[in-house]
Amino acid sequence: MMKKIYLVDYLGVHCGMHYYVEAFKQILVKNLDIEVNVLSNYTDNIGGKSFFRNQYKGNIISKGYSLLCNILKLKRFVAKHRESIFIYLTYGNRIDIPFIKIVSKTPNHIIDIHEAIAQNVDNNESLSRLFQNIYSKKIKNVISHSSRTDSFLKGYGYVGKVFSVPHFKYIFPKDFKKEAISQEIINAVDEERINFLFFGNLNINKGVDILIDAVNKLSEDDACKINVIIAGKDFDGAVDKIKPKDNLSMHIFKRHITDDELRFLYQNVDFIMLPYRKTSQSGILEMAFYFKKPIIASDIPYFRNMLSKFPSFGLIAGNTSRSFSDTIEKVVSSGHNNSYFIQQDLDRYNNRIEINKFIHDFSDWINKTLIINRI
Repeated sequence: MMKKIYLVDYLGVHCGMHYYVEAFKQILVKNLDIEVNVLSNYTDNIGGKSFFRNQYKGNIISKGYSLLCNILKLKRFVAKHRESIFIYLTYGNRIDIPFIKIVSKTPNHIIDIHEAIAQNVDNNESLSRLFQNIYSKKIKNVISHSSRTDSFLKGYGYVGKVFSVPHFKYIFPKDFKKEAISQEIINAVDEERINFLFFGNLNINKGVDILIDAVNKLSEDDACKINVIIAGKDFDGAVDKIKPKDNLSMHIFKRHITDDELRFLYQNVDFIMLPYRKTSQSGILEMAFYFKKPIIASDIPYFRNMLSKFPSFGLIAGNTSRSFSDTIEKVVSSGHNNSYFIQQDLDRYNNRIEINKFIHDFSDWINKTLIINRI
């Protein structure tokens, strides 16, 4: 029996990780002669029942029960299939730790690191020590998406194998069912103005307060030409730190945004705003590229690196509300006539050598250590 690959995705539909998982799965299926399965809280294209219960639904008792069931279920599954390849996707949250420990007991495990430690707890010493112990003593193989992650691993004393690769290109359909979209989301788009979208978790490290303050700083003439949509789950009250001026066209949705609503918003806005204070990678940025929507991003290493490779995909602002406000003013004054997503950049983006190298290295690793052994 040929070994299988299991993509273990605990967050899943809770934060849109399922888009990345399906893109990753397609890359593996297309390039490797090996079966790939997803263990998550959603059903994949094949259908059937999800592997994990969605632990993020219900009251605190049902959430705790779901977490316990999920831990036990994965433990039993891994014990039965331990010779297969398990790839666990982590955001560096405390909840990841029991799942990483279970997966780490398999000889052919890989940890796909989207954040080495969760953005909003970078300074949490106890959590950092837990992850340092795991990476230095238990983990043999990781996937890194950025220099930020590489720095964390070096600090943790990690000595195993590192597969380096940027975020995979999305492959899901872009259409949506309009009847499945709430009227408040539909009404949020203003066809008479330039529409800016901030999408994703609303927290201090994503800089949603920077964006609101930046829009507050606009002149009245510029402010009346733009429409701002902020949509996502409120994690730490950052969206309420700064009150938008009364004369602004700004719509704030502090809730889960459905897949149809996400696709509608990306199809109908002009710019995606990324005023992040820090990040190791960004599915929001990749989503913007997938829908060919230019970004306005803070000047942090990951965004700077991406726009240095694909300069027509957007604009780099600074790291302050003043610099974001100045960049918005430039967009307004240009009449949104700049040339974005020129063909040369699109061709290089769609044929990224980093992904080809990852496929080669990953395939070579399988050929050397795993393929066509009897379980």
